[in-house]
Amino acid sequence: MKKALFISVIILLCVAGGIYYHFFFDTRILLKSDTESIVNHLSHIGVGEEFDFSEDCTPSDSVYVVAPYSCDFFEKNSHLELMSCIKRDIERAAEFDCYFQLLFVKGNKVVSRATINRDIVSYFGLDSCNIYNSNQKFHIKTKLYLDEHRIVHQK
Repeated sequence: MKKALFISVIILLCVAGGIYYHFFFDTRILLKSDTESIVNHLSHIGVGEEFDFSEDCTPSDSVYVVAPYSCDFFEKNSHLELMSCIKRDIERAAEFDCYFQLLFVKGNKVVSRATINRDIVSYFGLDSCNIYNSNQKFHIKTKLYLDEHRIVHQK
């Protein structure tokens, strides 16, 4: 009798842990945020200085830019793999005018992200970030530079 009760308690704890993991687990642990290191990197880049993201997020091969008001970003890029709760966080941040989000991708899987304030840099200078262009992606080693207004352009 005690053995059956013990097994039932263990099963109940496993089920409760699974439910907690699925609904309440802190999603920031599941997707690395590189915001602090990327902001630090971008803040120290001078006007006209060439840069890329190959040293900032090495496990990725490309970067997607989620511009402000890009409500249809995931419709246009439905092949990207990430958890739905993180996807909602990214969509919520895209509702604000002051943030660009960088999604670092390996294959089709989002491995990291960074939220960048437009006061630091603006990505509207990239042709790929034109709001009418559905391909808001560039290679991790693409050479970029900042103009005097801190707008990112491709070399």
